[in-house]
Amino acid sequence: MSVMDTALRESLKALRLSGMLETLDARLIQAHGGELGHLDFLQVLCQDEITRRETVAFQRRLQKAKFEQQVTLEEFDFAASPKLPAAQIRDLAALRWLHAGESVILFGPGVIWGSSSRFG
Repeated sequence: MSVMDTALRESLKALRLSGMLETLDARLIQAHGGELGHLDFLQVLCQDEITRRETVAFQRRLQKAKFEQQVTLEEFDFAASPKLPAAQIRDLAALRWLHAGESVILFGPGVIWGSSSRFG
């Protein structure tokens, strides 16, 4: 490790940019291999930091919510709740409504849903 690498690592630590620090070696290999130009290298490192911060914030919110259990949509047992419209919920998760510029309203225990194009 060069003096410059050491100084950069210390700077990243001092600035609390651990997302950049964690991926620095991999990104340097990409840059030296010609996969990343100077601006791309910097942008990818910044995105690494943003991703790490978003992940940490999400994990913090999950812990603060104190859910009894955490289940993703893929893991959810729709058979245990037969009144839930599984196909509609999966359709909502695909986010086609968002890309189409529609609105969605979820209402009540049976999860009745609608979008602006369907309820015009």
